[in-house]
Amino acid sequence: MAQLPTGKPLPEITDLTRPFWTAARNRKLVMQKCSRCGTLNFFPKPWCIECGSRGLAWVEVRPHGTVYSSTVAYKVMMNFPGWKDDLPVVMCIIDLDDGARMYGQLTGCAPEKVCIGMRVEAYFEDISENAAIPKFRPEMIARQTA
Repeated sequence: MAQLPTGKPLPEITDLTRPFWTAARNRKLVMQKCSRCGTLNFFPKPWCIECGSRGLAWVEVRPHGTVYSSTVAYKVMMNFPGWKDDLPVVMCIIDLDDGARMYGQLTGCAPEKVCIGMRVEAYFEDISENAAIPKFRPEMIARQTA
């Protein structure tokens, strides 16, 4: 598994997932949308998660949503010491405003302040010359840093 200089693992970028990572590098959040039923897929798959159609197109989605659930990691994950400086790590499932659900790291918020229904906005952190990873922060913080 490839790693960043920080010691964190890089995601495996395949032909299937490349549009997601490339769009994130360009500061856009994209998902696959089914041409048959309109379902948005996350994580990228070769077929629709709802109806099984292979008619999927990449579409940009709004980078805003609400926290559906969250968990906090207080220990290094997967034996990658590069995560140590990020602890605690808050991971959330986000209900995006466009109807999809995705998971991502929530930053800029103490773990005890995270709550279900919290409004969040995606931002993008570069992880290579060809990819960035979407992360989330509370909308209030996003407006202050804009």
